Amino acid sequence: VDTCLSGREAVRRCAEGSYDVIFLDHMMPGFDGVETLRRIREMDNGAYQDLPVIALTANTISGAREMFRNEGFTEFIPKPIDRAVLERVLRKVLPRQSIRYGEDFSRADGSPEQAKEDPAQGIAQGEGKKSEGAFDAEPECGASLPYEALERAGINVKLGLEYCADDEEFYREMLEMFCSQYEEKREEIVSLYESENWKDYAIKVHALKSTSLSIGAEQLSEQARLLEQAGKKEDVDFLAENHPALLCAYKEVCRGMDG
Repeated sequence: VDTCLSGREAVRRCAEGSYDVIFLDHMMPGFDGVETLRRIREMDNGAYQDLPVIALTANTISGAREMFRNEGFTEFIPKPIDRAVLERVLRKVLPRQSIRYGEDFSRADGSPEQAKEDPAQGIAQGEGKKSEGAFDAEPECGASLPYEALERAGINVKLGLEYCADDEEFYREMLEMFCSQYEEKREEIVSLYESENWKDYAIKVHALKSTSLSIGAEQLSEQARLLEQAGKKEDVDFLAENHPALLCAYKEVCRGMDG
């Protein structure tokens, strides 16, 4: 998997190598997802016309899927990403030779077992890993509940685990990543605020909105959403009043994860 931080870099990487599938965020600095897709589709006389390109966005407005398909995207996944939805889309768009099934999904004759489908949604259903008794068993007298520090920091652990398919190890990795990126992401937000670059400020808090929700930090995500909207409108009064509170909430959430 190759990753990059802008549409311009994505176009450059496509010029340097080939890919089976590309995920493009809708809101990015410089080229947005739509402009990036247009440039990729036009490369090498249309060599990438049939390449699966998946749109990612936290702004799941009505008709978003149709809008992205009309722009030339192959599929659309809302953020935070549900792993079952991601799996369904990958099984749909990847070349058959690129898909490998684990032992749990193989029949006795060696052919792949099909994942169960929700007939209403067409989403692959599966039971994620969960430590035995993680939320079901009553704690012993005086014992701390799992993730108690996270709950005190305002994190909805149940929601965060749901986005991680109830896989506690994966959830811990997400928490560690969120915390490790704090200093860098905070500095970016502060720099854009101080330079009054409201367009890119809205993009950065938009990203914070999505990553916060993916770990269950609902209140922080909502604060970021409101500042994203204010940034798009260049509502300087609202930004001045609420920007410090966002930074404070961001810090407190990461502090609550410490350890």
